[in-house]
Amino acid sequence: MVSELVTNAVEHARPPLALHLCRENSGLRVWVGITDGGPSARGGAWTSSCAHDEHGRGLAIIEALAAAHGADRHGGGTMHWARLPVASRASGVH
Repeated sequence: MVSELVTNAVEHARPPLALHLCRENSGLRVWVGITDGGPSARGGAWTSSCAHDEHGRGLAIIEALAAAHGADRHGGGTMHWARLPVASRASGVH
């Protein structure tokens, strides 16, 4: 999921880009966010060099894995974020 958020920012947004990761104090969750400088005027090299059916699945991946996700506007850019559930050690999954 981190890869999807970063790839989308690299391909579709202007710099600067910043990745934020934190473990939330309440519950067993990790919060992932990436801030960008706003939408770019054109797609990145990967987006423009591949067939249409070879990209565009990122949001579906994030929706399938995240407990919650969204985007918030800030200044001239956007922060795309996702909240991930973390398995408990007691469950035997690490």
